[in-house]
Amino acid sequence: MISTKYVRDHLDEIKKAIKDRDSKFPLDTLLELDEEWRGMRTELQELQTKRNKASLEVAEFKKKGKDVKAKITELGKLKGEIAAIEAKLPATEQQIDAFIWSAPNVLDKEVPIGMPPEANKVLKKGGKIRNKESPSHSEIMSKLGLLDTERAAKTAGARFYYLRGDAVMLEQALLRYALDKLYKKGFTLIEPPFMMRQKYYRGVVPMAAFEDALYRITEATEASVNKGIEHMEEDLYLIATAEHPLVAMHAEETFSGKDLPIKYAGISPCFRREAGAHGKDTKGIFRVHQFDKVEQVVFCRQEDEKKYLDEIAANAEEMLQDLQIPYQKVLLCSGDTGHQMAKTYDFEVWYPSQGGYREWASCSTAKEWQSVRLDIKYDEKNERRYVCTLNNTAISATRSTACVIENYWNKDGTVTVPDVLVPYIGKSKIGRP
Repeated sequence: MISTKYVRDHLDEIKKAIKDRDSKFPLDTLLELDEEWRGMRTELQELQTKRNKASLEVAEFKKKGKDVKAKITELGKLKGEIAAIEAKLPATEQQIDAFIWSAPNVLDKEVPIGMPPEANKVLKKGGKIRNKESPSHSEIMSKLGLLDTERAAKTAGARFYYLRGDAVMLEQALLRYALDKLYKKGFTLIEPPFMMRQKYYRGVVPMAAFEDALYRITEATEASVNKGIEHMEEDLYLIATAEHPLVAMHAEETFSGKDLPIKYAGISPCFRREAGAHGKDTKGIFRVHQFDKVEQVVFCRQEDEKKYLDEIAANAEEMLQDLQIPYQKVLLCSGDTGHQMAKTYDFEVWYPSQGGYREWASCSTAKEWQSVRLDIKYDEKNERRYVCTLNNTAISATRSTACVIENYWNKDGTVTVPDVLVPYIGKSKIGRP
């Protein structure tokens, strides 16, 4: 499990990561608290030894009929000093715990140092632009009767939506296509729980930074109240991505090295409170609070981490090629790499209505960051090591639907269905001229 010892053992790497990320993480404060805590623990042990010795001396003095007043006074003083330290320790431990679980990951050596967007590195472009311009996906879908955000705002609030008709078929086709693709590549399909306990959630993300984006389940249910339970605190969170419960699935487990890699394709709804900058992406389904997603997750040996990161990135790229969507592969810089990730590729796709590329999916390695926190290891040649965890958003349904709608929009108002999705939908066009 994550500990101050782990931080001390990797101190130079963590210091460099904090500097390269331009992070405000208070490492010096953490180290000072750790030193204070270790000092208190040492002092406590010494005082407990003295107390035990004094207790024996009191008993011995009484047995021999000697005056024990001084010894009892000494014993009382020791007990008071011990109680004072024991009262202070929990608060210090809580402070250390809060800091240590939010420490950023060490960055991969290939990550460019700098701040976005200038320092992000475009590695590759692919696909042919079909539409240089188009109406926004929300305009296209509304005209075709495929999207209703006004009623969704009435019933659920902003950034929710009703999909209708062929838009539902298109979204489901994208999800099923991704599952079929990964199943044929040997991935085990998983539908995870849609909620997670905080104990495990903090193992996959830095809760201090991420918790505001999560929907937390805290209210008592009507049934529990009727049963006389005034408040049922489950400490559960709706998941933000299938990656989180898939990684936490193996918390406190140890694999045999010969059983790695383990490859999962998870499908789940995703729930996110945070929805980007104010006033940006407010229309349509590009950035919403609820969406379905297919996620690649891999557990592997440390020495195989780069190999499998390249593999899941290739799978993601292959899907874009199958869909014939113009894209670019971007290596994110240190200032743009997620707190818990060591290295991230973003696949950005062409949105004609915006005249530029926007994020389609990310592909990342957390290396051992998540496995250290969740205590996920493997045995290799009589040695236990932490696994590496990798993830990729294969298909984010709403964002992918929006992208397909814009790139395959025709001037007669219809939308052509990508060839690879026709067998799933049963038609080659959506809408009528």
